[in-house]
Amino acid sequence: MTAEFDIKHDFGVYDHTPDLAYFDSASTTLVPRQAVSATNNFLDSVVASARRGAYRLAVKGGSIVEDTRKSLATFLETDKSQISFQKSIPTTVASFVYGFDWKTTRKNKIVIAQSEENSIIVSLLRAADILGLDIEIISIDKKGNLLIDELEKKVDHNTGLVAVSHVSPGLGIRNPLPTIAEITHQSNALLLTDATLSAGLTNEKLTALGSDILVFSANIGLMGPPGLAIQWINKSVGETHKPGILGGSSVTNVKDGLFEIALQPDKFESGYLNIPAIAGLEASLKYLTKLRSHGLSKHINKLSKYLVQRLTEIDSLIIYGEPDENNTIFGFNLNPKDGINCHDVSLFLDESNIAVRSGVLCAHSLIQSISDDGIIQASIHAYNSLEDIDRLVDTITVIAKELL
Repeated sequence: MTAEFDIKHDFGVYDHTPDLAYFDSASTTLVPRQAVSATNNFLDSVVASARRGAYRLAVKGGSIVEDTRKSLATFLETDKSQISFQKSIPTTVASFVYGFDWKTTRKNKIVIAQSEENSIIVSLLRAADILGLDIEIISIDKKGNLLIDELEKKVDHNTGLVAVSHVSPGLGIRNPLPTIAEITHQSNALLLTDATLSAGLTNEKLTALGSDILVFSANIGLMGPPGLAIQWINKSVGETHKPGILGGSSVTNVKDGLFEIALQPDKFESGYLNIPAIAGLEASLKYLTKLRSHGLSKHINKLSKYLVQRLTEIDSLIIYGEPDENNTIFGFNLNPKDGINCHDVSLFLDESNIAVRSGVLCAHSLIQSISDDGIIQASIHAYNSLEDIDRLVDTITVIAKELL
């Protein structure tokens, strides 16, 4: 591996577990020291919430938020007014759906891809239950690809919202968002996309793929601290939309039982913002931008190609989807017919300080369609190495030989 990606010393977790081979970045990315320091510095020297006062600490807290918003806008190549900081993906989705004007638009249906993670699909199912909306689920084929023909049939004039992720969990399949957006917009519906598994890890301009709303975690591809989600919204949609969840600085005036909604992005940021995580995200973005300038994409592609090559060497391994050098997520199992559970494999790997995700990956509809008991998910990021991959595959090979 090239010297510029000998970067494990930038992550404190390796101080405690030097031989860790970490393959769970699609669930929680390791956080670089710079981001940890920025988070700690905020809690140690600022603490004050943004937009909560005129004194200097409150002003500094507000500046941190706006500086990070500006950095994120530069990173995503968009306008900073279109970016808002959120508590979680489920609350972001719920606020949008509850605020959508179903009555005026005469819409009564939400269309959801079967490949969606629970934060999306369950949030939408619950909102539909409360609001009395219809739900259509778009199926996937045996490889995990979304059935576009089925999407075309189910998206109609009654559809208000279509939810399709950019990259699916477990399989790492990239959905054709431009095509999906075209189908969605033909029926005057909006496209909601979970970009958690691609933000920070793709060269594609996420805001130009046709989605009207993007949601993603700060702690996956972007390497930010946990507990922070981000929403990007199409400017025209954002200007007219009234969020379903309001409070705090999302309103400008409350009097006589009435309230006035703030302009975007403030109106999308209800309650207290997780400024410690926002401060950390600013540092993470600087770090990630530096990695990109040193060839992060080539490094990731090299790792992906090598991992596919090594995994196919294990005869008893079932690999799901159609992974290639563009994947950062790989799903597989040792032959479950032989009685080896995915969690058992994960525990055996953990004994060698190799961390993978196992189970249904908080994506029940997708994973249970390909494996009743769940799968093993190995996901990569910049800090992984060819040596990590060798350890992972060599250890699985030993497990297979001893247990099959």
